[in-house]
Amino acid sequence: MRKDIVIAVTGIAVVAAICFGLALMKPDFKPFASFRSATPAKTDAGADHVILKVNDEGITESEFQAAFSQLPEDMQRQFASEPGKQAFAEQLVRLKILEQEGRKLGVEKDPKVAGQLAADRTNIMAAAAAQKLLPTPTDAAVQKFYNDNKKNYEAMELSHILIAYQGGAVPPRSGNPLSQQDAMKKTMAIEQQLKQGADFSQLAKQVSDDASSAERGGLLGPFSPGMLPPEIESHILQLQPGQISDPVPSRYGIHIFKAGARTAQPFEQVKQGIAQRVQRQSTLDKIEVMRKAAKVDFDPKFFPEAQQPKTPAKKPS
Repeated sequence: MRKDIVIAVTGIAVVAAICFGLALMKPDFKPFASFRSATPAKTDAGADHVILKVNDEGITESEFQAAFSQLPEDMQRQFASEPGKQAFAEQLVRLKILEQEGRKLGVEKDPKVAGQLAADRTNIMAAAAAQKLLPTPTDAAVQKFYNDNKKNYEAMELSHILIAYQGGAVPPRSGNPLSQQDAMKKTMAIEQQLKQGADFSQLAKQVSDDASSAERGGLLGPFSPGMLPPEIESHILQLQPGQISDPVPSRYGIHIFKAGARTAQPFEQVKQGIAQRVQRQSTLDKIEVMRKAAKVDFDPKFFPEAQQPKTPAKKPS
């Protein structure tokens, strides 16, 4: 119980600082006073049930849940307990008070505020519409996508030798970082040793600045497309088993990669992810169809590059 309260109090300070600028306010864990709802609670649905009031203005369960869902996942876990829920409610109360004050001040008449409100409404409505447009992909469509893109679902066993440079994300094992230029020279010298027949695993143990993989002869493990940073992945996707890459600079250092065996990921293992991808693509296709059918007029002064509909040329009389 004490742990839950500590988590809730810690989390509340974070929420207050980020969302409301009220980090110095300490929430009170006393329960809300009982009240009678101005509108009957919809016990069958529950979502429109008023669960608390602020200056006689109700906050429904659906509004509370929507606000809660906007928290990062780690914060949601912190506020998952009853004390946490109560603490979050206290911050929502403060937010509602500020909203009420804003209405008194007429802030919604400010063009910037009005624009933000309109943009938020557009985002919420568009996201809800997209969810309803999501078609349920057939098993045949999911299987076809897998068959057509099997190469993208192969896991490659990957090893590397990493040479750190000053400012990179990985510190050198020696403690003396090289400049990026000198790190590249050192990597190119290692590349020449490998081309002359040096053992990759032994060199990785001797010179790689990635201490954890160096112990395993440079072995990183199996990687599938999308798991590596783009600046790395683009250099290794075409490698064949046993092939060694040219030096590859990244935010971590300068790498030399060695490709190992490729193994196909079983269909059942990736089926759910493929289904979601097929759903998203189908939705995007629908949106493009609607875009082509929509009547859109651009203000040429604001959008000078926009292509306006061409007026048909008059035929000579």
